[in-house]
Order: sequence, then structure tokens, then C-alpha cells
Amino acid sequence: MNPYIMEKYEFFDKTADAKFQAFGMDLDEAFKNSVEAMISIMFNIQELKDYDIHNEDREIVVEGTNLEALLYNFLEEVLYLLGAESFVGLVEKLIIGEKAEGYILKAKLHGTQSINLESHNEVKAVTYNEMYVKYDEEKDCYVAQVVVDI
Repeated sequence: MNPYIMEKYEFFDKTADAKFQAFGMDLDEAFKNSVEAMISIMFNIQELKDYDIHNEDREIVVEGTNLEALLYNFLEEVLYLLGAESFVGLVEKLIIGEKAEGYILKAKLHGTQSINLESHNEVKAVTYNEMYVKYDEEKDCYVAQVVVDI
């Protein structure tokens, strides 16, 4: 990991929303850390990592015409699993590939039913507001910035 990166992600003040930047040495890591940042808004990450009874896995495959659309679709799918199946998980494996018309992402999430964890907030939706995915030469890493509606 780049010695200049101290954290996986950081949050910023944003009225009625949550705004964060997730970091990674590659796109895969930045996207993985984006999921962790978003989940941390709702649940205690350490509690989720430590939970070892009734662990479950889910596979996600999403596409996007650009990196922002790919990230948006990925995070929305994570929220869909939470809403539709009460599944909350963190990325165990993630691969981003290029296609002729954009990008494809395949991920495996490992987690549990949300009923098993104490929730402290709710993310209602991911937004395109202020979203970007780029390589930051000064920080020498990829940065994914996201605003979610809470």
C-alpha cells in the first residue's frame, strides 16, 4: 500500500447526505473500499468482520459505460441486496474488466443478514452528485468520491 495513504476512506460534511472518498492502489481496491465506506455509514464494520455465524456469500455482476456509472451500479446493487434480501456484506473478491462499450465488474461479497447486526443509519440511495473516479497523481492512488442520500 502506498505510504501516503493512511486510511481506506474518509468522510466530508454534507447536509442531509454522506460524502466520502475511497482510496486504492488500483481501481479494484478503490471500489472495494467504496463499499466498505458506504456500509460503515449503516453498520459497525468491525462487528460485520467479526460476525462468523450464518455467514453468506453473494455474487454481483454489473456493467457501466464509464467508471462512475460502474461504481454507481455496483453500490446500488449492494443497497439492493440489503433492501431486498436483508444481506449486508463486504467485498471478498472483485475484478474490473474493460469491454468494448465500457466496463464490467464481478464481485463476491461475504456477510450476513442485516438482522444480525446493529444498524445506526440508513443509506437510501447512491447519487451521481459530485461523483468521480480518477487516479490522483499527488496521492499516488485511485480515488473514488461518492455522495449518498441518508
